[in-house]
Amino acid sequence: MRGRDREWRRVEELFRTLRQGGTGTLLVDGEPGVGKSRLLEEAAEAAPRHGIGVIRGSVQEFGELVPCGFLLEALGLPFEAESVGSPAHLLDYLTKGFEERAGAPVLAVIDDLHRAEPATLKTVCVLHDRLRTRSVGWLLSGSAAENNAWAPCLFGPLERNGAARVTLGPLSPKAVAELAADLLGKAPDPTTRALLAGAGGNPLLIIELLAGLRDETRLDASGDAMPRDHVPARLRTVVRRWTDALGGDARSLVETVAVLGGPLPVEQAASLLGTTPAGLLCAIGEATAAGILDVTERGLAFRYELVGTVTATWVPPPIRDALLSQSGALTDPGPAGAPFTASAAAVHTAIADGRLEEAENMIRERLAGDLSAQHVAELRCLLSDVLYRTGRGEEAIHEAGSVLALPARPHHVRDRAVAVRLYAMTRLRDDHVRAYAEEIVEGESGYGPAVTAAALTALATIERDEGRLSNAFALAGDAWRLSGMDGPDERRYEACLTIAAMLVDVRDLDAARAMLQQARTDMLAHDHPVWAADVAALEARAEFAAGRFDGAVAEARRAMSLAAAHNTPPAAEVAGGVLAAVALRRGDLREATRRVAAPAEGSGEAHARRSLLAAQVTEARDGPRGAMTLLTDLWGPLRQPSPLLAVDPTVSAWMVRAAMGAGDRSTAESIVATAEALDHASPGFRTLAASAAHARGLLYGDREALTLAAGQIEDPWAQASAKEDLGVVLKAAGEQQEAVASLDQALAIYHDIGSTRDAARVRRRLRGLGVRRRHWHHTPRPPSGWNSLTETEDAVALLAVDGWTNRQIAEQMFLSVHTVAFHLRHVYRKLGINSRVELTRLAVAQGRAGPDGSHRRNYTDGGCDSPVRGQGSER
Repeated sequence: MRGRDREWRRVEELFRTLRQGGTGTLLVDGEPGVGKSRLLEEAAEAAPRHGIGVIRGSVQEFGELVPCGFLLEALGLPFEAESVGSPAHLLDYLTKGFEERAGAPVLAVIDDLHRAEPATLKTVCVLHDRLRTRSVGWLLSGSAAENNAWAPCLFGPLERNGAARVTLGPLSPKAVAELAADLLGKAPDPTTRALLAGAGGNPLLIIELLAGLRDETRLDASGDAMPRDHVPARLRTVVRRWTDALGGDARSLVETVAVLGGPLPVEQAASLLGTTPAGLLCAIGEATAAGILDVTERGLAFRYELVGTVTATWVPPPIRDALLSQSGALTDPGPAGAPFTASAAAVHTAIADGRLEEAENMIRERLAGDLSAQHVAELRCLLSDVLYRTGRGEEAIHEAGSVLALPARPHHVRDRAVAVRLYAMTRLRDDHVRAYAEEIVEGESGYGPAVTAAALTALATIERDEGRLSNAFALAGDAWRLSGMDGPDERRYEACLTIAAMLVDVRDLDAARAMLQQARTDMLAHDHPVWAADVAALEARAEFAAGRFDGAVAEARRAMSLAAAHNTPPAAEVAGGVLAAVALRRGDLREATRRVAAPAEGSGEAHARRSLLAAQVTEARDGPRGAMTLLTDLWGPLRQPSPLLAVDPTVSAWMVRAAMGAGDRSTAESIVATAEALDHASPGFRTLAASAAHARGLLYGDREALTLAAGQIEDPWAQASAKEDLGVVLKAAGEQQEAVASLDQALAIYHDIGSTRDAARVRRRLRGLGVRRRHWHHTPRPPSGWNSLTETEDAVALLAVDGWTNRQIAEQMFLSVHTVAFHLRHVYRKLGINSRVELTRLAVAQGRAGPDGSHRRNYTDGGCDSPVRGQGSER
C-alpha cells in the first residue's frame, strides 16, 4: 500500500470501532486504477488478524442476475425463489444471513458498487440501516468517474448518516518510485522514471506498464527499461477498456485529442469533429467524468499522459495523417527547405548560434501558449537539445523520451529527439546505450543519416571505453562521413569531436589538430559557434599532451570564456581539468587542489578524468596511500583499472608507481596486465605499446622495457618519466654513469616543457648521485621587499603562508629541512619581519595570497617523494 498511509489509518479506525462492539462505514471512491480494489483487498486480509470476520463481495462487471447476488454468494446463502422473489423477502433473507454471522464483529467488504443497478444499491442501503445495532462494519467502494454509475445515490445518503469517506488520488512521486522499486527489485533508472512520469501517479497504469515491459522482455537483466518506443499489450488492454466504455462521440473526441496532442483548444476540437463547442458538451462531460480528459485553460488534455500515448496507437495511420492535415499541423517546409516551422525555426537558429539560454527562454515562453501538436513536438524536441548541450543529460533524456511518446511528431522531430537521446545516454554512459544504438544501426526503422551517425558515435565511444581502439576509430570515421549527408547541420560535430578526443588520447596530435582545425573552419563557414568551446577545450588537451603548457592554459581559458558565453558547462569541465593538470605539473598544488575539489558533473568520462586527477593531486600532497584509496573507489568492487586506462592510457605507469608506493603489489600487477591487454586488443597504436612497456618496466625493474618505452612514447612528459624511471633502475644496478645520463635527459625534457615540480625531483636524484645541476638564473632584484626574493625563496614563503611546516615544505620541494630554514631566514631579512604571522599578513596585504592564505603564484619547485618514487603529476 505505497502512498496510502492516510487512507489505511481510516481502515484501522474502523477496525478499532468494530472490536469495541460498535459499527461504522467507510466509503472509498476515486478514479479508475487508483487502487480502490487493492485497498479493500488489504483490509479484507487484515481484518481476521484483528478478530473481525469478513463478508466479501464484488459487483460483477455486467451487473447481477438478481439484486445483491454477490451478497448471497458471499454469505453462502442458496438461491431460493421464495426467498428472493420480492424485495421484502430478499431483505429478510440477507438480514438473517448477516445476523447469523454477527455474533462477533464482522466487516462487509463490497467492491465496484458503481456497476450495481438501483435495486441492488437500494437493498444495500436498507440492509445497512437494519443492521445498525449489530457489530457490523461496512467497507464500500465505487467510482464516481464511471458513466451511468448509481453509486453516488448510495454514498450520498450513507455519508449524511455518518459514514466516513476517503477519495483516493494519484500517488506522490516518492510513492511512485517506491512502487516501481517493489516491482523491479531496485530503484528505477532515469529511462524508467521517464516512462513512469506519463502515468501521472495512477497505480494501475504503473503496474501494467512495468509488468507489461517485463512480460515482453522490454526490461534488461538489471530491471531497467530498454529505451524503445513500445506500448505493452496489457497496458493497451487497460486503456482500451476505459475508452470502450465511452459513447461514440466521447470516444471520437478522446482519440482526436490523442492524435493531435494536448492541450487541444475546444474550438479546434469542435471544428475537427464537425460540430460546435456547445455540441461537444456531452462528450466532454462524459470523457472528463470517466477520468480520461481534463478541461484546462488551454484546452482539452489527458489526465494521464500515458493514456493519450496508448490511445493514439490504435488510431489507423491514414486517419491520423488526415487529422493532422485537417488541423493544419503539417505545414509547408518553405522554399528554403527548412524542416522546422516558423514557430521553431528561430529557436533552432538560436541554438546553432550558441544562444542557448535565450533559446530555452523562447521555448518555455512559447510552450505556455496555444500551439498545434507539431509545434509542441518541435519545441520540446529543441528543448531536449538545449538541455543536453547545457550539461543536463538526464533531463534531456526525459524530454526527448516525452517527444518520442507524442503521436504528432514529424520525422525530422523524431530523428532529432532520438539523436539527442543517444548523445545524452552516451555522455552519461547509460547501461542501455549499446542496445539502443545497435537497434538503430541494425534495424529498418527509417531513421535519417544523422540518427545513424549518432548511433555509430555512441558505439565508437563504447568501443573506446572498452579498449578496442581500432573498432572505435572505424565506427567514429563512419559516423563523421555519414553525418555530412544531411547538409551542414551543427549536429555532425559530435562525431568530429569524438574522433579528435580519441586522437589526443593516443597522442596522434597532428591528426587531432587537423581534425579540430577542420571543425573550426567549418563552424565559421556555416555560422555554428555553439561547438566553439568544445573545440577550444580539446585543443587545450592537445597542447597539454604536447608539453606546451602555456598554450594549454591559453586554450583552456578561451574554452572557459566561450563556455560561459554559450552556457555549455561540459566544455568548461574539460578546460578546468586541463588547468588543474597544468597547475599540478608546475607544482601549484593549491590551485590544482582547488580545481579538482568540486565533483565532476555531466559525463561519465568527465567524472573519470576528474577522479583520476584528484588522485594524482592527493598523491602529490599526501602520498600514494591516499591516492590508492581514491583509485580503488573509482574502480569499484571488481578493482578493475581498465576504465581509467581507456580514458588515458599514459597513466598506467603512474598508477603502478602509486600502487607500489602504497605497498599494493597485486594491484600494480593488475594494472600492468590491463595495460598489456589494452595494447593487445588494439595493435598498431604506439602509445598503448609504450605505456604497457613503461608500466611493466617499472613493476619489474626491466631496463629493456623502460628503454623501449622511452623510445616509443610520443608524449614528452611521459617520455621524461620513462627516462627518469630508467635512471632509477640503472642506479640500483650500480651503473652510475648511465643513470646520470638518463636522469639528465629526463631533467632536460622536464625543464623544456616547464614541469618544474618533476625537474626538482630529478635534481634531487642527481644530487644523490653526487651531481648538482644549476636551475637558477640571475635576475636583477631590489635589495628588499617581496620582489627581492628569489624564485625558491618565493615558493618557500608561499608554502609557509599556506601553513606548511618546514618538514612538509622540504618534502614537497625536495630540499633538506635545514635548507628550508635557511631560505626562510633570508625571506624574513628581506621583508623586515620576524615570524610566519607577519609573513602571512604581508602576503595578504600585498595581494600575494587571499584572505584565507591561498597564494596566487606558482611554486618553482614542489612535490613529494613516495617510498618508491614520489611523483604527483599525471604520471
